[in-house]
Amino acid sequence: MVLAAGCSSVRIGYNNADTFLLYTLDNYLDLSGQQQQLVRDRLRTLLAWHRATQLRGYSDVIEGASKRLESRVSGEEIYALNLEMNRRLVLIGDQAAPDLAALALTLRQTQLDRFARKLAEDDAKVRREAARKGSLEHRVKRSVERTEEWFGSVSPRQLELIRNELATRPDSEDWWLHEREQRRADLLKVLQRIHTEQPTEQEAARWLREYFARIAEPQEPERRARMTEFRHGNAELIAALINASSAEQKAVLVKKLHSYAEDFATLAAATGRS
Repeated sequence: MVLAAGCSSVRIGYNNADTFLLYTLDNYLDLSGQQQQLVRDRLRTLLAWHRATQLRGYSDVIEGASKRLESRVSGEEIYALNLEMNRRLVLIGDQAAPDLAALALTLRQTQLDRFARKLAEDDAKVRREAARKGSLEHRVKRSVERTEEWFGSVSPRQLELIRNELATRPDSEDWWLHEREQRRADLLKVLQRIHTEQPTEQEAARWLREYFARIAEPQEPERRARMTEFRHGNAELIAALINASSAEQKAVLVKKLHSYAEDFATLAAATGRS
């Protein structure tokens, strides 16, 4: 929901999701002609399911969140919203698992090696960028820019909240980078296992579903505890920013949320139409 700059961007992006996803997979895996056709066919069915069964729920969740802004919100409410959206993302993983399994079973070792190189290059690039802009001032600046996208402006009180939160959790960004790298490494391991063991498509799909479930809720106690701490910290900050917002800022936020909800509803209503 936060990837697009405006509602028209959401519609354009969603309606061209099949092209973008195929391009991305091809970039990372160098798909053969047969694999590209497999992806096209599976994506068509997956996106039709998503449009028909998921988008209306997104719209309802956003509208519900927007109405809560009429009164003071708590960090626990924001945290619960985060968990709900993660649950909905896991649903996509569950639905897509057989499609990913079908593709994974066709991958050659050279494609997996390319995937590993691409991931390593991405991680190195992100690490370099984080090191270059890793000071507290740069982190505050990025957070302010993200906040301005939702509120239109940032008040001195909100700036203070952002700065204090980032200063209190100085290692949060480094932890998130490590978590991101771990997730990608775990995916590579699953794909390599599928390639090596050549299970049935059903078994491969089960492994991929387990992978998506671990993203939402890591199995390792320390990793799971840190994820919970990270989410709670973000939720508390978001709640504080909302509660410190002026009437004008809140109006901007509500308008933006409503535009997203309306956009998802419009996309859902287009089910079955080209």
